Amino acid sequence: MIDWFVQTLRSYPEIAIFLSLALGYHFGSFTYKGLGLGAVTATLIAAVIIGQLGITIGSPLKPTFFLMFLFAIGYGVGPQFVRGIAHDGLPQALFSVVVCFFCLGAAYAGAKLAGSPSASPKPTESCC
Repeated sequence: MIDWFVQTLRSYPEIAIFLSLALGYHFGSFTYKGLGLGAVTATLIAAVIIGQLGITIGSPLKPTFFLMFLFAIGYGVGPQFVRGIAHDGLPQALFSVVVCFFCLGAAYAGAKLAGSPSASPKPTESCC
């Protein structure tokens, strides 16, 4: 009986994907003394357990579900991200520019201390 089930999941990986979603969503709602996995974590654990059966996801199915996953993450986190950029964006952008200049300066100073030749070597004479 279990061999038939595993063979069916290997033959139709779409069933394995939707089964992991259903099991993860179902078990993610359970809590024990206020502690629960949540739907996302339980779905990932269910997918890892089902994946141990040797199920391979084909080429057209894998990018489609990966893009759906990215869309869902962006849809859920996007508004919070935009609000954070609008509120704290300018100081963080200026800080990143300052860090870049300090890193460039540290690399340049390290090269000079090590006696490295300059970045633009002198042109050599042509042979022809």
